[in-house]
Amino acid sequence: MKNALRYLADLITLPLLQFSCVDRLVGFLSYQRRRATRRKLEARFYGAGKHGDVVIDGPLQGLRYPPLDQWASCRFEKIIGAYEHELHGLLHRLASAKEYDLVVNVGAAEGFYTAGLALLFPKAKVVSFEADEGRTRFCRKLCQINQVWERIETRGHCSAEDLAMLNPLGRVLVWMDIDTGERMVLDPAKVHWLRDADILVELHDCMEEGITPLIQGRFESTHRIEKFTSRGLEYARYPLLRDLLFHEIEALVGDDRRGLQDWFFMEPLNTKP
Repeated sequence: MKNALRYLADLITLPLLQFSCVDRLVGFLSYQRRRATRRKLEARFYGAGKHGDVVIDGPLQGLRYPPLDQWASCRFEKIIGAYEHELHGLLHRLASAKEYDLVVNVGAAEGFYTAGLALLFPKAKVVSFEADEGRTRFCRKLCQINQVWERIETRGHCSAEDLAMLNPLGRVLVWMDIDTGERMVLDPAKVHWLRDADILVELHDCMEEGITPLIQGRFESTHRIEKFTSRGLEYARYPLLRDLLFHEIEALVGDDRRGLQDWFFMEPLNTKP
């Protein structure tokens, strides 16, 4: 009986999924199911005291978040220290070897890196660009909770002209994630001081082809370029995931990216490695 029902389901569903509209609908429902599962699991862990509001691992360990009822993207991954784990080694390295006078966070979202980098580099001023006002309000709250607000300046949308006007002195780190906006903004021909800045940029070729070679061409004569690529999470490192089913793990820490994601860390050639 079971095999017969499965055969019947195949006869009906597989042809239907050849239609793009049906495929998109099923994809949307699958995404919504994942969100619902995530909320249920987060609430269960939170209510049981298995995780709270403080990042428990990774280079930004100790960063405090508002309570769970105040939404923030990828909150669970950030709290357990799994978010963008590919960059953790870089952050540890920068924290141990670098001091910055200014950190410029372009595409700050809810402020994870704005507040986190302010904690990591306690002597630095941080300029935080984010076009979404609601996210900027969350960023302000996050910075206040972590007692770094006095060193933060929040701004809205960032263009190449906005970046050029900063014209900073001293040691600068740019931390950028603006969903293909790097094509227009990250241009040393328009923003001359970028030639002397350390730059971490998330690249978005999975959204728009050609961005990686474009950015590489702009900076390869002035910077050492190190590439990082997204990779699977080592689940065993995170005890909260141990007893979950795979669809539950995917709901909590699965990657929403469209494809493999690269980052460049670019360091000026006229400085020591």
